[in-house]
Amino acid sequence: MVRTSSLFSALLLVSACQKPPEAAPAVAAAVPVKVAPFSLSVLQDAAPSGCTWLRLESDGRRRALVTVDAACDGLQLAWSPDGKHAAVRDPAGSARGPGRVWTVDLTSGQGAAQLLPEEGLTGAVGFDSVGRLVALTAHTGELVRRDDVFLFEGRRIPIPELDEGAGLAHAYRLDAGAWRRIETVATRGDADAVFGLATTEMLVSSTVAGDLDALAAQGLDEGSQDAVRLDAVVPDRGHDVFGGWARVESRGGPLFAWQTAGEQTALMMPVRWEMEDGHLGEPEGLALAARSPVRAMARGELLMLAGETQARVYDLGSRRLAASFDGFRSARFWPEPSSLVPRGATAATGQR
Repeated sequence: MVRTSSLFSALLLVSACQKPPEAAPAVAAAVPVKVAPFSLSVLQDAAPSGCTWLRLESDGRRRALVTVDAACDGLQLAWSPDGKHAAVRDPAGSARGPGRVWTVDLTSGQGAAQLLPEEGLTGAVGFDSVGRLVALTAHTGELVRRDDVFLFEGRRIPIPELDEGAGLAHAYRLDAGAWRRIETVATRGDADAVFGLATTEMLVSSTVAGDLDALAAQGLDEGSQDAVRLDAVVPDRGHDVFGGWARVESRGGPLFAWQTAGEQTALMMPVRWEMEDGHLGEPEGLALAARSPVRAMARGELLMLAGETQARVYDLGSRRLAASFDGFRSARFWPEPSSLVPRGATAATGQR
Protein backbone atom coordinates (compact mmCIF):
# COMPACT_ATOMS: atom_id res chain seq x y z
CA MET A 1 0.00 0.00 0.00
CA VAL A 2 1.50 3.32 -1.05
CA ARG A 3 0.98 6.38 1.06
CA THR A 4 1.77 9.48 -0.89
CA SER A 5 1.56 12.05 1.88
CA SER A 6 4.09 10.11 3.97
CA LEU A 7 6.39 9.96 0.96
CA PHE A 8 5.76 13.62 0.32
CA SER A 9 6.72 14.50 3.93
CA ALA A 10 9.78 12.25 3.83
CA LEU A 11 11.02 13.92 0.68
CA LEU A 12 10.59 17.32 2.31
CA LEU A 13 12.54 16.12 5.36
CA VAL A 14 15.43 14.86 3.21
CA SER A 15 15.54 18.19 1.42
CA ALA A 16 15.54 20.08 4.72
CA CYS A 17 18.55 18.10 5.98
CA GLN A 18 20.65 19.13 2.99
CA LYS A 19 21.75 22.56 1.91
CA PRO A 20 18.87 24.97 1.26
CA PRO A 21 17.62 24.74 -2.32
CA GLU A 22 18.18 27.63 -4.63
CA ALA A 23 15.22 29.89 -5.24
CA ALA A 24 13.00 28.96 -8.15
CA PRO A 25 13.99 30.79 -11.31
CA ALA A 26 12.12 33.96 -12.13
CA VAL A 27 9.66 33.61 -14.99
CA ALA A 28 7.58 36.04 -16.95
CA ALA A 29 4.01 36.32 -15.70
CA ALA A 30 1.71 34.10 -17.72
CA VAL A 31 -1.79 35.22 -18.69
CA PRO A 32 -4.15 32.51 -17.34
CA VAL A 33 -6.46 30.80 -19.81
CA LYS A 34 -10.18 30.68 -18.96
CA VAL A 35 -11.53 27.32 -17.80
CA ALA A 36 -14.69 25.96 -16.19
CA PRO A 37 -15.09 26.90 -12.49
CA PHE A 38 -13.35 24.68 -9.95
CA SER A 39 -12.74 24.53 -6.19
CA LEU A 40 -9.70 23.47 -4.19
CA SER A 41 -9.14 22.19 -0.66
CA VAL A 42 -5.97 23.66 0.87
CA LEU A 43 -4.24 24.09 4.21
CA GLN A 44 -2.51 27.30 5.31
CA ASP A 45 -0.18 27.96 8.23
CA ALA A 46 -1.98 30.10 10.81
CA ALA A 47 -0.39 32.84 12.88
CA PRO A 48 1.14 32.55 15.40
CA SER A 49 0.62 28.78 15.21
CA GLY A 50 -1.83 26.15 14.02
CA CYS A 51 -3.37 25.46 10.63
CA THR A 52 -6.38 26.79 8.74
CA TRP A 53 -8.34 24.65 6.29
CA LEU A 54 -9.77 26.64 3.39
CA ARG A 55 -11.85 26.19 0.28
CA LEU A 56 -10.56 28.21 -2.67
CA GLU A 57 -12.67 29.05 -5.73
CA SER A 58 -11.30 29.62 -9.20
CA ASP A 59 -12.83 33.11 -9.27
CA GLY A 60 -10.65 34.18 -6.33
CA ARG A 61 -13.12 33.68 -3.49
CA ARG A 62 -11.88 31.82 -0.44
CA ARG A 63 -13.57 30.51 2.69
CA ALA A 64 -11.83 29.56 5.93
CA LEU A 65 -13.50 26.42 7.28
CA VAL A 66 -11.72 25.77 10.56
CA THR A 67 -8.45 26.60 12.31
CA VAL A 68 -6.91 23.86 14.45
CA ASP A 69 -4.06 23.99 16.97
CA ALA A 70 -1.89 21.54 15.05
CA ALA A 71 0.73 21.84 12.33
CA CYS A 72 -0.50 21.66 8.72
CA ASP A 73 2.12 19.06 7.85
CA GLY A 74 0.48 15.65 8.13
CA LEU A 75 -3.12 16.75 8.76
CA GLN A 76 -5.57 14.33 7.15
CA LEU A 77 -9.07 15.00 5.81
CA ALA A 78 -12.24 13.01 5.22
CA TRP A 79 -15.65 14.06 3.86
CA SER A 80 -19.15 12.79 4.66
CA PRO A 81 -21.02 11.20 1.71
CA ASP A 82 -23.32 14.25 1.30
CA GLY A 83 -20.32 16.60 1.34
CA LYS A 84 -21.80 18.65 4.20
CA HIS A 85 -19.49 17.48 6.99
CA ALA A 86 -15.81 16.68 7.27
CA ALA A 87 -13.16 15.48 9.68
CA VAL A 88 -9.66 16.85 10.18
CA ARG A 89 -7.31 14.43 11.90
CA ASP A 90 -4.02 15.27 13.59
CA PRO A 91 -2.09 11.97 13.38
CA ALA A 92 0.77 13.40 15.41
CA GLY A 93 -1.32 13.15 18.56
CA SER A 94 -1.29 15.53 21.48
CA ALA A 95 0.10 15.84 24.98
CA ARG A 96 -3.53 16.05 26.12
CA GLY A 97 -4.53 12.67 24.84
CA PRO A 98 -4.19 9.91 22.22
CA GLY A 99 -4.69 12.25 19.27
CA ARG A 100 -7.48 14.47 18.03
CA VAL A 101 -9.97 14.83 15.24
CA TRP A 102 -11.98 17.95 14.46
CA THR A 103 -15.50 17.50 13.12
CA VAL A 104 -16.51 20.34 10.80
CA ASP A 105 -19.94 21.45 9.61
CA LEU A 106 -19.09 22.70 6.11
CA THR A 107 -22.34 24.67 5.87
CA SER A 108 -21.99 26.70 9.06
CA GLY A 109 -18.21 26.55 9.30
CA GLN A 110 -18.41 25.33 12.90
CA GLY A 111 -15.79 22.86 14.12
CA ALA A 112 -15.31 20.92 17.34
CA ALA A 113 -12.30 18.97 18.62
CA GLN A 114 -12.77 15.38 19.73
CA LEU A 115 -10.20 13.13 21.40
CA LEU A 116 -9.69 9.88 19.52
CA PRO A 117 -10.37 6.55 21.30
CA GLU A 118 -7.95 5.94 24.16
CA GLU A 119 -7.72 2.20 23.52
CA GLY A 120 -5.24 1.53 20.76
CA LEU A 121 -3.40 3.46 18.08
CA THR A 122 -5.74 5.14 15.60
CA GLY A 123 -4.90 4.22 12.01
CA ALA A 124 -7.73 6.01 10.22
CA VAL A 125 -10.85 8.11 10.70
CA GLY A 126 -13.70 8.23 8.21
CA PHE A 127 -17.42 8.42 7.52
CA ASP A 128 -19.83 5.55 6.94
CA SER A 129 -22.61 5.58 4.34
CA VAL A 130 -24.99 7.55 6.55
CA GLY A 131 -22.41 10.14 7.61
CA ARG A 132 -21.40 8.83 11.03
CA LEU A 133 -17.79 9.32 12.09
CA VAL A 134 -15.78 6.13 12.60
CA ALA A 135 -12.29 5.56 14.05
CA LEU A 136 -10.20 2.46 13.33
CA THR A 137 -7.56 1.50 15.91
CA ALA A 138 -4.85 -1.12 16.39
CA HIS A 139 -4.83 -2.57 19.91
CA THR A 140 -1.66 -1.60 21.83
CA GLY A 141 -2.38 -3.14 25.25
CA GLU A 142 -1.42 -6.57 26.54
CA LEU A 143 -3.34 -9.51 25.10
CA VAL A 144 -4.11 -12.93 26.57
CA ARG A 145 -3.55 -15.71 24.03
CA ARG A 146 -4.74 -19.29 24.40
CA ASP A 147 -3.66 -21.51 21.53
CA ASP A 148 -5.39 -20.12 18.46
CA VAL A 149 -7.62 -17.48 20.13
CA PHE A 150 -7.31 -14.19 21.99
CA LEU A 151 -9.29 -13.89 25.24
CA PHE A 152 -10.70 -10.36 25.25
CA GLU A 153 -13.49 -9.06 27.51
CA GLY A 154 -15.04 -12.52 27.87
CA ARG A 155 -14.82 -13.28 24.16
CA ARG A 156 -12.74 -15.85 22.31
CA ILE A 157 -11.46 -14.22 19.12
CA PRO A 158 -9.87 -16.59 16.56
CA ILE A 159 -6.33 -15.70 15.51
CA PRO A 160 -5.41 -15.73 11.79
CA GLU A 161 -3.58 -18.91 10.84
CA LEU A 162 0.23 -18.90 10.86
CA ASP A 163 0.43 -15.32 12.12
CA GLU A 164 2.77 -15.13 15.10
CA GLY A 165 2.57 -11.33 15.07
CA ALA A 166 -1.22 -11.14 15.23
CA GLY A 167 -3.01 -8.52 17.28
CA LEU A 168 -6.45 -6.98 17.64
CA ALA A 169 -8.05 -4.13 15.75
CA HIS A 170 -11.11 -2.16 16.83
CA ALA A 171 -13.68 0.02 15.07
CA TYR A 172 -15.42 2.81 17.01
CA ARG A 173 -18.36 5.00 16.04
CA LEU A 174 -18.90 8.46 17.47
CA ASP A 175 -22.35 8.56 19.08
CA ALA A 176 -23.50 11.63 21.01
CA GLY A 177 -19.93 12.77 21.62
CA ALA A 178 -18.64 9.40 22.85
CA TRP A 179 -16.81 6.59 21.04
CA ARG A 180 -18.66 3.26 21.02
CA ARG A 181 -16.81 0.12 19.94
CA ILE A 182 -18.69 -1.63 17.13
CA GLU A 183 -16.21 -4.26 15.95
CA THR A 184 -13.13 -6.17 17.16
CA VAL A 185 -11.14 -8.65 15.09
CA ALA A 186 -7.84 -10.49 15.32
CA THR A 187 -5.57 -9.37 12.53
CA ARG A 188 -1.96 -8.68 11.63
CA GLY A 189 0.01 -6.94 14.31
CA ASP A 190 1.39 -3.94 12.41
CA ALA A 191 0.46 -0.49 11.20
CA ASP A 192 -1.99 -1.94 8.65
CA ALA A 193 -3.93 -3.92 11.25
CA VAL A 194 -7.01 -1.69 10.93
CA PHE A 195 -7.54 -2.82 7.35
CA GLY A 196 -8.57 -6.24 8.64
CA LEU A 197 -11.79 -4.71 9.98
CA ALA A 198 -14.98 -5.22 7.98
CA THR A 199 -15.95 -1.67 8.97
CA THR A 200 -13.09 -0.41 6.82
CA GLU A 201 -14.92 -1.50 3.69
CA MET A 202 -18.07 0.35 4.81
CA LEU A 203 -16.39 3.78 4.83
CA VAL A 204 -17.17 6.12 1.95
CA SER A 205 -14.26 8.40 2.80
CA SER A 206 -11.35 8.11 5.22
CA THR A 207 -8.19 9.96 6.20
CA VAL A 208 -6.02 7.35 4.46
CA ALA A 209 -8.14 6.85 1.34
CA GLY A 210 -6.54 7.62 -1.99
CA ASP A 211 -7.41 10.87 -3.78
CA LEU A 212 -9.71 9.93 -6.66
CA ASP A 213 -8.12 12.69 -8.76
CA ALA A 214 -4.51 11.58 -8.21
CA LEU A 215 -2.67 10.41 -11.33
CA ALA A 216 -0.55 7.27 -11.27
CA ALA A 217 3.10 7.34 -12.30
CA GLN A 218 4.93 4.59 -14.19
CA GLY A 219 8.71 4.47 -13.92
CA LEU A 220 10.65 4.49 -17.21
CA ASP A 221 13.47 2.09 -18.00
CA GLU A 222 16.80 3.91 -17.98
CA GLY A 223 17.50 3.24 -21.65
CA SER A 224 13.96 3.79 -22.94
CA GLN A 225 13.30 6.29 -25.71
CA ASP A 226 11.48 8.68 -23.38
CA ALA A 227 14.19 8.49 -20.70
CA VAL A 228 16.98 9.12 -23.20
CA ARG A 229 15.07 12.06 -24.64
CA LEU A 230 14.49 13.54 -21.19
CA ASP A 231 18.15 13.16 -20.21
CA ALA A 232 19.09 15.08 -23.37
CA VAL A 233 16.58 17.85 -22.67
CA VAL A 234 17.41 18.07 -18.93
CA PRO A 235 21.19 17.47 -18.62
CA ASP A 236 21.18 19.10 -15.15
CA ARG A 237 18.25 18.19 -12.91
CA GLY A 238 19.33 20.65 -10.21
CA HIS A 239 19.65 17.89 -7.59
CA ASP A 240 21.27 14.48 -7.05
CA VAL A 241 18.29 12.62 -5.57
CA PHE A 242 18.55 8.96 -6.57
CA GLY A 243 15.76 7.78 -8.83
CA GLY A 244 14.67 7.88 -12.46
CA TRP A 245 12.19 9.39 -14.89
CA ALA A 246 8.51 8.49 -14.66
CA ARG A 247 5.58 8.92 -17.04
CA VAL A 248 2.18 10.17 -15.87
CA GLU A 249 -0.73 9.65 -18.25
CA SER A 250 -3.42 12.31 -18.56
CA ARG A 251 -6.22 13.17 -20.97
CA GLY A 252 -3.93 15.81 -22.43
CA GLY A 253 -1.07 13.41 -23.10
CA PRO A 254 1.88 12.22 -21.02
CA LEU A 255 3.61 14.23 -18.30
CA PHE A 256 7.14 13.37 -17.17
CA ALA A 257 8.74 13.91 -13.74
CA TRP A 258 11.66 12.65 -11.69
CA GLN A 259 10.68 9.81 -9.36
CA THR A 260 12.51 8.84 -6.18
CA ALA A 261 13.73 5.23 -5.97
CA GLY A 262 12.73 2.57 -3.44
CA GLU A 263 9.73 0.51 -2.44
CA GLN A 264 7.77 3.70 -1.83
CA THR A 265 8.26 6.42 -4.42
CA ALA A 266 7.32 10.07 -4.90
CA LEU A 267 7.45 12.50 -7.80
CA MET A 268 9.57 15.64 -7.75
CA MET A 269 11.05 18.24 -10.06
CA PRO A 270 11.98 18.50 -12.84
CA VAL A 271 8.69 18.15 -14.70
CA ARG A 272 8.27 18.20 -18.47
CA TRP A 273 5.53 17.66 -21.01
CA GLU A 274 5.31 17.85 -24.78
CA MET A 275 4.56 21.29 -26.15
CA GLU A 276 2.52 22.09 -29.26
CA ASP A 277 5.68 22.28 -31.38
CA GLY A 278 6.74 18.81 -30.19
CA HIS A 279 9.58 19.75 -27.83
CA LEU A 280 9.63 18.83 -24.12
CA GLY A 281 9.25 21.86 -21.88
CA GLU A 282 8.37 22.75 -18.31
CA PRO A 283 4.66 23.47 -17.80
CA GLU A 284 3.89 27.16 -18.08
CA GLY A 285 4.44 29.11 -14.84
CA LEU A 286 5.32 26.02 -12.77
CA ALA A 287 8.53 27.55 -11.42
CA LEU A 288 9.05 25.23 -8.44
CA ALA A 289 12.42 24.84 -6.69
CA ALA A 290 14.71 22.10 -8.02
CA ARG A 291 14.13 19.80 -5.02
CA SER A 292 10.40 20.40 -4.75
CA PRO A 293 8.11 17.35 -4.46
CA VAL A 294 5.27 17.33 -7.00
CA ARG A 295 1.80 15.76 -6.89
CA ALA A 296 -0.20 15.39 -10.10
CA MET A 297 -4.02 15.41 -10.09
CA ALA A 298 -6.61 15.75 -12.85
CA ARG A 299 -10.33 16.36 -13.03
CA GLY A 300 -12.10 16.65 -16.33
CA GLU A 301 -10.07 18.95 -18.55
CA LEU A 302 -8.00 20.30 -15.66
CA LEU A 303 -4.58 19.19 -14.43
CA MET A 304 -3.12 20.33 -11.10
CA LEU A 305 0.55 20.16 -10.17
CA ALA A 306 1.13 20.82 -6.47
CA GLY A 307 4.39 21.44 -4.63
CA GLU A 308 4.97 21.92 -0.92
CA THR A 309 3.21 25.31 -0.78
CA GLN A 310 2.22 25.91 -4.39
CA ALA A 311 -0.42 24.71 -6.83
CA ARG A 312 -0.74 25.27 -10.56
CA VAL A 313 -3.89 24.40 -12.50
CA TYR A 314 -3.70 23.82 -16.27
CA ASP A 315 -6.15 23.42 -19.12
CA LEU A 316 -5.33 20.02 -20.60
CA GLY A 317 -6.61 20.90 -24.05
CA SER A 318 -4.32 23.86 -24.61
CA ARG A 319 -1.73 22.97 -21.93
CA ARG A 320 -1.96 26.55 -20.77
CA LEU A 321 -1.83 27.80 -17.20
CA ALA A 322 -5.30 28.48 -15.78
CA ALA A 323 -4.52 29.50 -12.17
CA SER A 324 -1.67 29.80 -9.67
CA PHE A 325 -1.92 29.48 -5.89
CA ASP A 326 0.99 30.13 -3.53
CA GLY A 327 1.34 29.79 0.25
CA PHE A 328 -1.03 26.83 0.52
CA ARG A 329 -0.28 23.23 1.50
CA SER A 330 -1.88 19.89 0.57
CA ALA A 331 -3.81 21.32 -2.38
CA ARG A 332 -6.36 19.01 -4.00
CA PHE A 333 -9.57 19.38 -5.97
CA TRP A 334 -12.59 19.73 -3.70
CA PRO A 335 -14.43 16.38 -3.70
CA GLU A 336 -17.82 16.30 -5.33
CA PRO A 337 -20.60 14.65 -3.26
CA SER A 338 -21.33 12.26 -6.12
CA SER A 339 -17.76 10.95 -5.93
CA LEU A 340 -18.06 10.04 -2.25
CA VAL A 341 -19.34 6.48 -2.65
CA PRO A 342 -18.24 3.25 -0.97
CA ARG A 343 -14.89 2.17 -2.38
CA GLY A 344 -15.04 -1.46 -1.18
CA ALA A 345 -11.75 -1.55 0.73
CA THR A 346 -9.98 1.60 1.79
CA ALA A 347 -6.78 -0.40 2.08
CA ALA A 348 -6.73 -1.05 -1.64
CA THR A 349 -6.20 2.61 -2.42
CA GLY A 350 -5.04 3.84 0.98
CA GLN A 351 -2.52 6.68 0.88
CA ARG A 352 -1.02 8.88 3.51
